[in-house]
Amino acid sequence: MRNNVIILTSGLSGSSVLTGLIARAGCWAGERTFKKAQYETYENTELIALNLRLFKEAGYAGNYLMEYSPNAIERIAGLYSTIDRRPFEAFIERCNAHQPWIWKDPRLWLTIRFWKQALDTDNCRFVVLTRGLMQSWVSSILHRQITTYRYMRNYETRIQQSAIAFLEEAGLPYLHVNYEDLILHPSKAIEQLNRHLGSRLTVEDLKAVYHKPLYKNPRNSLSKHVKAMLIYLKNYSERLDTQGQNG
Repeated sequence: MRNNVIILTSGLSGSSVLTGLIARAGCWAGERTFKKAQYETYENTELIALNLRLFKEAGYAGNYLMEYSPNAIERIAGLYSTIDRRPFEAFIERCNAHQPWIWKDPRLWLTIRFWKQALDTDNCRFVVLTRGLMQSWVSSILHRQITTYRYMRNYETRIQQSAIAFLEEAGLPYLHVNYEDLILHPSKAIEQLNRHLGSRLTVEDLKAVYHKPLYKNPRNSLSKHVKAMLIYLKNYSERLDTQGQNG
């Protein structure tokens, strides 16, 4: 495998599993990666820091995990011609010294248009990752991101549309992966990944990073659904609804 990989997704989409799988093909995730108590995220901490720096430079103080902001996307993309690019270019050089590398940070849907201007995209392969909307909603509520299902559906759909529009406008080939399909039909999904990335991943590689049963829908359990509904009802007055979605 020779190409670098960039995953575009929102948070809570199963991206750590997908990134861990692809990393087993030899992709470098970074000198230091962000770890949560339960699992490895495979998120390069320097990439995270630079994305947060772009947020600050653009004056974006919103919650990227709950808000879709086309204005922030435009402002961040425009920074390329106005800020000191040397830290960003130096980071790309460090990554290229270890290529193929893989980038996964849920902030990338906001910042990828900036990064594209500095990257050699001919050596990159893009993956757009999505998840079932009900599973996304339950997971977001369990993480105390209180929204209506309608709001969350609008948020997730707009991120996916934005990512695909960016790739198609730039003429960049991409693969759309659905997380549930990866777990339910791993052989087919991995075959598609291998064709897109030029890798030789197997179902055994997926088993090494996914520690639950394959071929079963990775839906949230009934107890999680009940817990999410209780959290939602308790915080109902604080919910975000579609009317509050950024334009």
